[in-house]
Amino acid sequence: MEDEKIESARIESATINLLTDFGFKRIFGTEEHKNNLIRFLNAFLKEYIGTIKDIDYKPTEQLGLLEKEKRLIYNVFCSTKKDDRIIVEMQKASQEFIRDRVIAYSARSISNSLKKGDRKYNFPKVISIILVDFELPDLKGSDRFMQRVTLRDDENQKFSEKVAFVLIDLTKFAAQTDFGQLPGAREKWCYAIKNMWRMSDRDIPVADTTFRELYDECKLSKLSDMEKEEYEKSILEYDDVKDAIEYNRRLAHDEGREEGRAEGIEEARRLLVRNMLAKDLAPAMISEISGLTEEEVLALAQE
Repeated sequence: MEDEKIESARIESATINLLTDFGFKRIFGTEEHKNNLIRFLNAFLKEYIGTIKDIDYKPTEQLGLLEKEKRLIYNVFCSTKKDDRIIVEMQKASQEFIRDRVIAYSARSISNSLKKGDRKYNFPKVISIILVDFELPDLKGSDRFMQRVTLRDDENQKFSEKVAFVLIDLTKFAAQTDFGQLPGAREKWCYAIKNMWRMSDRDIPVADTTFRELYDECKLSKLSDMEKEEYEKSILEYDDVKDAIEYNRRLAHDEGREEGRAEGIEEARRLLVRNMLAKDLAPAMISEISGLTEEEVLALAQE
C-alpha cells in the first residue's frame, strides 16, 4: 500500500525529482539556476570560507596527468571569486569505498590545479560536499545528518585548511516532516532535495522566498519538450537503480547469513551489475553504483 501511495504521488508530481541526475544538475549545475547553488553553498560553508557572492562553473570531467589514470566526472564543480574549488556530488547507492572516492575526487582537483614550476604547491582550497541517499555508517543511530572532515593531527590541532569534506545524509529527512518547522537553512535544503518531487507550494511558508523560488524553478511545466524527455529517462534510470539495489540488498542478506556471507555479497554485487546491464544503464553509472571498475563491468557484460 505504501509503495502504491509513493507511485501515485510520483505520477501526480508537479515538480522535478532532485535525486535524479537530470534534476540535480539542472537546478544546481547550470548558469541559469546558479543562485540555487550559491544559496546552498552559503548554508553549509559560510562559517568556514565566508559568504559566497558568485561562482564560476568549471568542467566536470577531470582527466589525469597520465593517460592511464582514471577519468573522473563530477556532478557539479565550481570555483568562488577567492578561487576556492567546490565539488558537489549526489550519491544514490551505498559504496564500499565512499571515503576513498571523496578523497580521490579532491586529490584530482588539486593535481589539476597545480602549475608547472610552482615549487610552493600553492593550490586553492578544495571542499567536497557529498550528498548521499543512503545511511552513512558514521552517523548511524545519531540525530546528526552532516559530517564535516578536516585535516587535523592526533591532538586535534589544525594541520591544513586546504582540504575539507562535508558528507550529508539525506535519509534523515522523512517526507512526513513539516517543512515550515525545520530549524534552519541546512535542514530545509536537505529536506527539499530529498522530497521536492512530492512537495507542493502549500508546504512552503509564503515568507520563505528562497524555497518558494526553488520550488518554482523545479516545476515540470518549466521544462521544454526535449528536457522532459531527458527527465523521463533520468527518472527511469533512478527507479531502475533503486529497484536493483533493494533486490540485491535482500539477496545479499539471504545469501550471506551463514559462513558464506562474503561470497553471497560478491555474487549479489555481480547480479546487480548484470541487472543494470540488462536495463541498458551506462557502464560508468554502473561502476559508480556497484564499486566495480568500468573494465570489470564490461567484462561481466561479455560473459
